[in-house]
Amino acid sequence: MSMLGAGITGVIEAVGHLGATVAVSLERRLEQLRVAVRKEVRGAAAAFAWAIAAAALGFAALAFGAVAILIAAWDSHPVLAASLIALGFCLLAIIAVLLMRSSTR
Repeated sequence: MSMLGAGITGVIEAVGHLGATVAVSLERRLEQLRVAVRKEVRGAAAAFAWAIAAAALGFAALAFGAVAILIAAWDSHPVLAASLIALGFCLLAIIAVLLMRSSTR
């Protein structure tokens, strides 16, 4: 009977070691996942911040360009220049909406 008891004890110890090994492996994987998620979130936040900065600077460039065109054409055709600038902004808005719709489908 002592051999049977020793065999069961060995199996129980082996299962305990296997459980400990699985727990350590799972803990390492979860740590790697946490680090990867943190890195992705930081990258996405940085990309979002750069996108906001690019949009703001692009809008400022368009606004200053529109004002420059309006000033240049003020003496000869101010209404035509203002109308064309407004039309250009409307076309850009339509293009942006169409691109947004195509990227969200």
